[in-house]
Amino acid sequence: MAPKIGNPLSVDVRRRLYEQDAKWPLKTILRLAAAFLELLAMIMFAIAVSLTNKNFVNTEGPGDWTDGMALAPSVLGLIADPIILILWIVLRGGKPLNPAFALVLDGIMWILAIPSIIVAVGGALFLYWTSAVASADGTVNCAFFFNEFSGECDPIAYTIGRLEIAGIVFLVGILVLHLALFIFGTIDMHQKRQARLAADVAQSKVVELQ
Repeated sequence: MAPKIGNPLSVDVRRRLYEQDAKWPLKTILRLAAAFLELLAMIMFAIAVSLTNKNFVNTEGPGDWTDGMALAPSVLGLIADPIILILWIVLRGGKPLNPAFALVLDGIMWILAIPSIIVAVGGALFLYWTSAVASADGTVNCAFFFNEFSGECDPIAYTIGRLEIAGIVFLVGILVLHLALFIFGTIDMHQKRQARLAADVAQSKVVELQ
């Protein structure tokens, strides 16, 4: 039997959300912002990978694997973040999810994001950008070694580099947002554990009084 899908903006759903978690608007905004940045990062790195593979040969691995690695957290988050929101607000109508579910996802996300950022920066083309050195007559000789990665001689390297910079900035934003969500998840897990312990203690006292 298919789950009943309610109106996520209904009064009952909002009331239930506030009863379960007063911070739900903030958490929803953080997850929506993360999904948006994940979409942008995925687009930036996908285009960068495509352009790099068409115009350059990577001697340190198969294709542009450094930018390709950055696609992993972007794609994973873009799939998982909307699923969490749909499960939580739409399908379950504001009924709480197990905090461990989101906690594990957010932990995986920022753990993946850290090495992805390091690798993307370390293998980025913008590290090779150089200013063109003009000849005596004022022209730029692209056969000259120092001009190889200048904007005048290799504009595609600058295009790819700008895409990489944008993708890395978005990836840093994804890291920060999922780290914040991970902290919220840790707090939720602690509160749930404390509530369970308090309930067990109260139940024990009731049993003793009987």
